[in-house]
Amino acid sequence: KMSIAARALFRSPVPVAALFRSPARRVSTADTVTVTVAEAQSKTAAAMRKIGWDAEDAALQAEIMTAAELCGNNQGLVKMYNPSLMAPSPGAAKPTIERETPTSAVVNANQSPGMLAAVNAADLALQKLRSQDGPIAIVTAYNTSTSSGQLAFYCERMARQGAIGIALANSPEFVAAAPGGKPIFGTNPVAFGIPQAAGPPLTFDMATSAIALFGVLTSKAKGEPLPEGVAYGRDGGFTTDASEALEGGAIATFGGHKGAGLSLCVELLAGVLSGGAVVGQCESKKLAKSWGHTMIAIQPDLLVDGFEAKAAAVLAATKASGPSIRLPGESSARTAAERTAADALPIPKQIWESICRTAEHGLPEQ
Repeated sequence: KMSIAARALFRSPVPVAALFRSPARRVSTADTVTVTVAEAQSKTAAAMRKIGWDAEDAALQAEIMTAAELCGNNQGLVKMYNPSLMAPSPGAAKPTIERETPTSAVVNANQSPGMLAAVNAADLALQKLRSQDGPIAIVTAYNTSTSSGQLAFYCERMARQGAIGIALANSPEFVAAAPGGKPIFGTNPVAFGIPQAAGPPLTFDMATSAIALFGVLTSKAKGEPLPEGVAYGRDGGFTTDASEALEGGAIATFGGHKGAGLSLCVELLAGVLSGGAVVGQCESKKLAKSWGHTMIAIQPDLLVDGFEAKAAAVLAATKASGPSIRLPGESSARTAAERTAADALPIPKQIWESICRTAEHGLPEQ
């Protein structure tokens, strides 16, 4: 059976200065290895090149995975636990641009990974925003069948350039619209990136499901029960049995009908609008292998004066409105800042060994 780490494929750029620091300081414990941020990214890029990616695509994917690892997101270097799943798909090609206008475009990923589809779409949206006089640009992507990972990465990438970034993504049928329903939605995340004059962008990244697919897979692997109310069993009622949820059951949406409505909107705006596989018109989105992304870039100063100062006032007022209030993305940003300042990135030992082995030898012969 596929390991939990490999199954994780279903759901702030590394600072430039970190790429030029002194050689790695490796610190090992029984379960983790701590390396510099630069080595984590460069070694991962080397592993990606060794399994068939060109230098550009290897570097981009390594940057995205390392950035997720840096802030403690579970969509990071775990993807390299089984590197064969990260190799180029047979017949895959570089993403190409379709239906282009001055303010919009569609990226045909040509079966490139979701990370490359998403980063191409985000970068093109920002490029189009900068090349015209209007306040908004939108780029969609389709024809990919792997996870784009941490969706906030792409929003933060846009927000670091002064644009508001919005990202939506759909995926195969894991989530039911209501108790008793069959799986029809993906975990369908949505993310936002808001530029700030002082400090990193505010990011908010959430799945519209009650629990991420990774969480269900982890519970199954550990033999632990799921939290109450996050998944349905074969009979349509709630279950805490992860195996039953995955095999004949479904994940629930968060917040009942409100989450279902939001998940439906993501399905329409990321799946249908992008040109991806349409549930109801295909046997399944998983078999169709065409999942969608939508990236929106907004230039706030073309719509309002002093956006960043006003946004800062809202955030400060929110923080001051009650005890122990935490802003979205605050914990992740703090983790990333601490690890960057220490230039120390802890990585599970088995995952680091897989990365190093792949960087030196490539994939094992079948």
